[in-house]
Amino acid sequence: MYLSYFSAAAIPITSAFNIDTTNSTVLPGKKEDFFGYKVLQYESPKNKGPSLAHPCDENVYLNSLCYNFTDDFELTSSFKPLFQSKAVVNLVFLFDGSESMTTTEFNKNKKFIIDIMNQLKNTSFKFAAVQFSTLCRTVFNFKDYADGTAQDKLTNEVHMKGLTNTHKALNFTLHNLLENESAGASKNANKAVVIITDGDPSDLDKSFQSVATYNRKEITRVVIGVNKFDKLKTIASEPKNNNVFKIENYDGLTGILGSLQKQIFAIEGSNRTRSDKLNTEMAQSGFSVVSHKVNYDTLILGSVGSNTWRGTLNEYQTQNKVILDPDMQEASYMGYTLSVGERNGISLYFTGAPRFNHMGQVVVFRRDEDKFPVVQRITVDQIGSYFGAELCSVDIDTDGNTDFLLVGAPMFFLPEERKEGSIYIYIDLMMVLQVKAPSMGRFGTTISSLADLNGDGLRDVAVGAPLEENNAGAVYIYLGQRGTGMKPKHLKRITGAQFDPALTFFGQSINGDIDLGKDRLPDIVVGSQGAAVVLRSKPVLDVKAKLSFYPNVISIQEINCLDKTEDKPLPMTNITACFEMVEVTNSTAGIKISLMLNVDPMRQSNRGFFIENGANSRNIIRTHELTDKETCFNYSISMNKCIQDTLSPVNIKLNFSQDFNNHSTAILSIDSQIQAMVEVPFEKHCEKEICIADLKYFSCFRSEELLVTKDSSIKIWIKLDNMADDSYNTSLTMLYPQGLSFSMLDQKGTGVVVEFKVSQHRNLIIATGVIMGFILLIILTIIMWKVRFLCPALEPVGN
Repeated sequence: MYLSYFSAAAIPITSAFNIDTTNSTVLPGKKEDFFGYKVLQYESPKNKGPSLAHPCDENVYLNSLCYNFTDDFELTSSFKPLFQSKAVVNLVFLFDGSESMTTTEFNKNKKFIIDIMNQLKNTSFKFAAVQFSTLCRTVFNFKDYADGTAQDKLTNEVHMKGLTNTHKALNFTLHNLLENESAGASKNANKAVVIITDGDPSDLDKSFQSVATYNRKEITRVVIGVNKFDKLKTIASEPKNNNVFKIENYDGLTGILGSLQKQIFAIEGSNRTRSDKLNTEMAQSGFSVVSHKVNYDTLILGSVGSNTWRGTLNEYQTQNKVILDPDMQEASYMGYTLSVGERNGISLYFTGAPRFNHMGQVVVFRRDEDKFPVVQRITVDQIGSYFGAELCSVDIDTDGNTDFLLVGAPMFFLPEERKEGSIYIYIDLMMVLQVKAPSMGRFGTTISSLADLNGDGLRDVAVGAPLEENNAGAVYIYLGQRGTGMKPKHLKRITGAQFDPALTFFGQSINGDIDLGKDRLPDIVVGSQGAAVVLRSKPVLDVKAKLSFYPNVISIQEINCLDKTEDKPLPMTNITACFEMVEVTNSTAGIKISLMLNVDPMRQSNRGFFIENGANSRNIIRTHELTDKETCFNYSISMNKCIQDTLSPVNIKLNFSQDFNNHSTAILSIDSQIQAMVEVPFEKHCEKEICIADLKYFSCFRSEELLVTKDSSIKIWIKLDNMADDSYNTSLTMLYPQGLSFSMLDQKGTGVVVEFKVSQHRNLIIATGVIMGFILLIILTIIMWKVRFLCPALEPVGN
């Protein structure tokens, strides 16, 4: 069964995917309860979900609980993970403006500060700057940095030139910036000063006691000394060797950029404690959780705060087992994310440490009975990228073996392109693909392996960017692909604003494993701040097109270019377009398509045409609704009675796409063969595949005598016949001397096309095609106007 529609419009060029964004369901919740922070699809034999409230003691920022439920949502036990946020850092650049440096060196100083601020953008750092010499001057404060005017003010700062009153400058910085909330200082922030100077202090610290004051207030001092070192060490914080950088000249600033970034980046992180080391006091066990049912319902918890925030993993079965990485650095947050995998019967635990070395690391543990050796460490090289903040292991073909590991770096930054976020894809722990963010928005904050959406047998991937579009959020859908885990270009972008303009952080959590609508199609749930959005899938149809024609050749019997009477269209061929429809997902549906048939699409002038409303057209557009497995449609193509090129076949091309003018319940697969082409040959009279002609010609003058006078004429009769296969592109060339001028050509006999051309070298070229058994008679008239001549021979050329 099918329905057909006529249309004069062009085929819509629209790409679509089978996630239905028009019939979604938004489930609201309370923002203050962090509803939507995590989403999980789950089927339970009981029609209920978990609901449990718990007052988090007195400190709501550090205490929280993790509950363990049975398959029927019966509470069995609880865990107590903690929450710890990064501290805000107020950092002041205190740079030397004394007379001992040149203007070029002074500008290098400013550029160095700008480079650091750019590298540490998108962190919890707030910056200010003070130039010091004999006097001190605030270049920009913390408010200026927040407003985005800091760089312009620094660029325009004028070299003061004077003494090097370092201690006075430290005192000025403390009272005017670090402890001045009106300048934008944060009350509970970690405080730090980076001092850049090329000389020893000109003043003494007796009156200011700046070093003692900074020590008492736990304000970090990092000193960069240009060609000076010893006296500057007294100003730096402990340990001195880590907080003093010596360079020979200001050109050396570029060389220490990376080392200095690591040193000041360490100031960020958790708020300082009076204790020297912590073991499990701030473990935050349960910061990340994953269940591994292969190993007897094993529960693995991430404890990011263990061992002074080095982090550990905790495996729970009948007893608790602690999993350590002996080489993990302090404040690395190992256990921030977790994922499990299985390879040839061996269990693998993947965990992210996004603050390792301030760049991030992924650690892979192998479960070997009661031991958990480290089998691989994966790192990247951009500071602050938060590499490992999200992990997703993918069994792309659902054969029980983990094929790929996807790693998120949501703060990976491309300053020139203004893009933020990246994901890395590994196979056998070797990177095979990096997909960078399409825009700003913490792309890669969430990565979820989805059930096969498009019916190709491979699992697909969803990536969240919850801060896109001013925190509205977006989700990107990628199709699975063997070899790289997923295709590098997203097929669908879904924004939170499509469902509710008030939604924020859409994409902060994603899950899409089961059928929620009972239509045998997988669905996706996306979490946002205070809401969860359920997205339904549509059936996917794979449609293949093929063309056939009848009769098997185009007849040339009626072609006649000499007949100048009314040019009535002749039948050329009949085209049949068949569409085979296969439902690749677990559903049944039909689909509406728009098709275009084109005759001789690569030629400037078409030889065939469709008759539409009394007019000739080289193409037609039709709209059809397909509901059966195979549906065919017939079309007639006509031609004029004069066609000069009967050697090359006529090309017929079909293009089709899904018609979106109606609300379709199905989606055309992107793997559908949306083009088809056939070549329809002309009739030939040849014994074999290659035509071999047998041309014979005869020429003579009209009279035996020739009168040589001005403007008299001579007529030449040429007879050309072919006693074998058809001849194509045949030509005769006749040369005539100076004093003669070609006048006219007259053709007698068959309807074979004859063309002629006179060249500037007094050559007359006669072109024709001669059909087997046809006799062609040509009469040439040449006018004499000056001299006598002897007629040369004619040279035939043909094939």
